[in-house]
Amino acid sequence: MLPAVTPFELFNPTTFPNASQFTGAHGAETLLEAARHFPGGPVMLVFALFWSPVGPGIPAGVLLARHIPLNPAVTFALYAASDVLGAAVCHPLYTLLRRHGGRVRPLRWIGTRMLRLAMLGTPAPRPAELDGTRGAGPALLRVGTIGFGVDVYSAGMVMSGLRVPRLLGWAAAIAGDLVWFALLLGTSIAAAAAIDDDRVVGGVVLLAMLIIPPLARRVIPALRPVPATGRDARGARPSGADVATRRRVA
Repeated sequence: MLPAVTPFELFNPTTFPNASQFTGAHGAETLLEAARHFPGGPVMLVFALFWSPVGPGIPAGVLLARHIPLNPAVTFALYAASDVLGAAVCHPLYTLLRRHGGRVRPLRWIGTRMLRLAMLGTPAPRPAELDGTRGAGPALLRVGTIGFGVDVYSAGMVMSGLRVPRLLGWAAAIAGDLVWFALLLGTSIAAAAAIDDDRVVGGVVLLAMLIIPPLARRVIPALRPVPATGRDARGARPSGADVATRRRVA
């Protein structure tokens, strides 16, 4: 029999168990036992697994929600709430870095590296998205697609550098991430209906997490890397202002 796991051990990087411990016959018992001792009970543990940046994360949250069991609509609502909380926590930080990063060297260093991490694998915003000359629509679409193809935090980081209303920007980031989670949750439900085995369901969830973003880049043009040809989409060479803008956001 597998050893008991306290709820707080799930979020301790030095002690949380291997992800495989949550699959199979004893995996459900391990999660449910930890949930019984978590403040707020199993539902709050699902929420914490969705929101916390450390620990077994979304796959364990989906499996625990299945074993409680929670209605898929409730599981989706918990994930949405975790996104809203993430936005509430990150927005002041992003605003601070944007307003004061250029004047305070340590903040500029942190902001530059956070932006590079957020933009990893994502093309830089186009000049029209940065200066708002084409309205907020294209920029919000970019934020939403990054939320779908990467995550809500990266989308929020990019949004903080665009000329868009902050509330609409975070709404677009959250909406994109929720579309991704809806596909992930639907995939797990379909897998559970076909084969009632946590190892299969967990494997499908992990596989979907890896496959959905690359598929998104193939389907959604805004997520595709910009060809390094020295020319824009119309075949014209970029202006000096465009080059300077791209260097600033790179």
